[in-house]
Amino acid sequence: MTRTRKGNQAEAPGQDSFLDIVANLVGILIILVIVIGVRARDVLLEAAPVADTEVVHPNLAGLTKDAETALRAANAVESDILDLEDKIKRQDLEIAIRRQERGKVQMLVAQADQAIADRRDELSKAEQQRFDARRSVLAARQELETVQVTLQTVQNSAAPVTVIEHLPTPMAKTVFGKELHFRLHNGRLAFVPWDELVGRLQVEARQKVWRLKEQPELTETFGPIGGFWMKYTLKRVEYRRPTQMGVAVQRGVELDRFILIPEDDDMGEPLAEALQKDSQFHRLLATNQPEATTITVWTYPDSFDEFRELKRVLFNRSYLTASRPLSFDTPIGGSPHGTRSSAQ
Repeated sequence: MTRTRKGNQAEAPGQDSFLDIVANLVGILIILVIVIGVRARDVLLEAAPVADTEVVHPNLAGLTKDAETALRAANAVESDILDLEDKIKRQDLEIAIRRQERGKVQMLVAQADQAIADRRDELSKAEQQRFDARRSVLAARQELETVQVTLQTVQNSAAPVTVIEHLPTPMAKTVFGKELHFRLHNGRLAFVPWDELVGRLQVEARQKVWRLKEQPELTETFGPIGGFWMKYTLKRVEYRRPTQMGVAVQRGVELDRFILIPEDDDMGEPLAEALQKDSQFHRLLATNQPEATTITVWTYPDSFDEFRELKRVLFNRSYLTASRPLSFDTPIGGSPHGTRSSAQ
């Protein structure tokens, strides 16, 4: 028993050294694990802001672009508002100037009316009557001038001109003398009493012009005359003329347009009959000299061949011919904005 204990005692120091070494290694490993864990945590903490930066930057770039776009739009709106304010200021200034000018004119008119009234009060009763009569005459003259303007417009009215090539002569000239008007439709030739219709229009205009005091435009119809109704339109117009005191406004009445409506679409004579010596067409030609008369023919598309034959006959009789081609849906008519016929 004693030997065994001694042997164990002899081996004890070596075992302790081994255990110490193992313990030291374990301790070192633990320390290494702790150090590695700490370093790994530090690396993660350092890497986190970089990741956040990479995610945030694209959004910030998009927000910046939107902000720049919104800023540009706001600047454009502000610029438009400033421009509108400038225009409003200029218009307000112009309105103020016009009001001052109108005020001056109204003041002068009021002064003139007051002077007339004062002058009238100084007159005797008989003189006042003569004074009132002169004022009535002046008003009547102004009304007469308005009617004369209307009549002058009617007299100068004509339908739009269309010049076509004429085979016998290459030149065309504007018609200023007497005109005989004819309608050539469906191969039939009908006389248009142009002068009678225009004369009646002048009478109608005198009788109806007063109605334009209450309305800007008037359309009426009269007839029939020679198988045609006339539908015409009168309108109220204003002429503005600059003066030293401002813009003077002169009111008047003028013809806007007129059209002729046939009673029968097939009125007139077939061209073959019209060219006979006993026809109405030949009787009209016999009472009008060729050197002083132009024949104006309002021609529809279905009668162009007949027009060429009619033109040949008129040329052989030394008459000048003016052609006015019309479409099927266009009536004979005229307006102050048209021109005279061109004859060949």
